[in-house]
Amino acid sequence: MIFIRKDQLNMTEGPFLKKLVVFALPVLLTGFLQLLYNAADLIVVGQFATSDAQGAIQSTGALINLIVNVSLGLAVGVNVAVAKYIGAQDENAVSKVVHTGLILSLIIGVFIAAFGFFQAHYFLELMNSAPELIELSTLYLKIFFLGTPLNLFYNFGAAALRAKGETQKPLFYLFVSGAINVVLNLFFVLVLDMDVDGVAIATITSQGISAVLVFIELKKTRGYCRIYVKKLKIDGGALKEILQIGLPAGVQGSMFSISNVLIQSTINTFGKVVVTANGNATSLEGFMYIAVDCVYQAALAFIGQNYGANRKENIKKVMRETFFMVTLLCAVLAAVMIPLRRVFLSVYNTDPEIIANGELRMLINVTTYFLFGWMQIFVAYLRGMGHGVLPVIVSVLGVCVFRIVWIYTVFPLWPTLISIYLSYPISWAITALAHFICHKLTEKKSYERMNTEALARVYS
Repeated sequence: MIFIRKDQLNMTEGPFLKKLVVFALPVLLTGFLQLLYNAADLIVVGQFATSDAQGAIQSTGALINLIVNVSLGLAVGVNVAVAKYIGAQDENAVSKVVHTGLILSLIIGVFIAAFGFFQAHYFLELMNSAPELIELSTLYLKIFFLGTPLNLFYNFGAAALRAKGETQKPLFYLFVSGAINVVLNLFFVLVLDMDVDGVAIATITSQGISAVLVFIELKKTRGYCRIYVKKLKIDGGALKEILQIGLPAGVQGSMFSISNVLIQSTINTFGKVVVTANGNATSLEGFMYIAVDCVYQAALAFIGQNYGANRKENIKKVMRETFFMVTLLCAVLAAVMIPLRRVFLSVYNTDPEIIANGELRMLINVTTYFLFGWMQIFVAYLRGMGHGVLPVIVSVLGVCVFRIVWIYTVFPLWPTLISIYLSYPISWAITALAHFICHKLTEKKSYERMNTEALARVYS
């Protein structure tokens, strides 16, 4: 039997709340750092670049989120597979998944980079981007697309590390690369007098540094997840395992983003003041997302390992404690962000009209974000238990299709920003309820399959 190493968190033995916090806290700090660095991009261009630079970057937000969500969705396949095989103590299977995942990340990344670079302007036109912003937005987006292979490689590598409980190293890597990003932002914009191109170059440079650091860690780590250059190849079984969860998760991420692209296109019709305000509020809302995501990542890893270890009661305990964590985090953040919303928004831009429009989105979405948190915990449970397609179908119908229908039916009758923003909490509530129903309907069969797989490994 393989023992649990110091750099590997034991996720199959309770009590779990402390371990969940130990796992989630570095993920939370990593996400917050990422948002602070992204905010630094906007603050630098808002204060020191041309007057349209901030709006130009903001108008690319939905498209960039599309790429990021696809990347993170695919990486979920690596996370779940690695966690399951660590729980089952199958080091050979873990190795195949990690090596296959890294090669897959580069293949997909190169394809997205090439396609996105040449179609950037067309995508922005489809989104009704403001004519005065579209050229700057295209320049920023083209450079961003070039960094996609680096971004995917880092996300896949970090997913493997998180699956074995290593969440502190990715935090350190982001701290280093993000600090370099901020320095390069200031250097390119203030010293070299560059504009959005300088910020974009700084971004992909920092992504490259993160990718190199995670590669070095995977090369030198002991036991689970260690990589060898000669083993970097596609294994058919591992590829199937990754795509079984990762492909549906990636599709879900893309569908979320496509619906948000439609919403962004509608917001763009209100003019550049609203576009900038919405982007600034969305940036702040990102702190809520990170709070939810850190608990989601913890639930995914802990449920995955306990599924592999065939420990039913542990899975139920993890579910209860992650629900408590996500509710508490959302409540605390809302209690801080809502009273201080004007202060936070003024950091991005001091224009009173922009601040007022940003407040509207925050008042609706930040106060109801716990609904999204509940939804994500159910998704983590279903994925951790091996359901790749079911949570995607539910989420796509409950979030994406609902919002699209809302934009084409409710919004024409009530053409205001409030109408647009209300589509978020309503879709979260509907989808969370649907996931809960799916959880109860599939629970018995999921545990039966878990037992069957455990017996098959014993007698194989």
